[in-house]
Amino acid sequence: MIKCPYCFEVLEEKIKKCPHCEQFIIDTIIETEFKSLDKKKCFFCGKKILKEAHICRHCKQWLDSVDNGASTYDQI
Repeated sequence: MIKCPYCFEVLEEKIKKCPHCEQFIIDTIIETEFKSLDKKKCFFCGKKILKEAHICRHCKQWLDSVDNGASTYDQI
């Protein structure tokens, strides 16, 4: 099974653009034997997305800066 390196959604085949998050795939596609089950809420739209996702498949917002900021806040 292959996954998008940004939204972690399952891809049917190796393609240049993810149909879920609409990002051009320039990083290595993730190969795994299982589907992700853990979900989290998107900070921007509130919809459920995969816990590993770096981008929301619904609103297309990048979550890295928000996740990093939340991690920094937790350490204070």
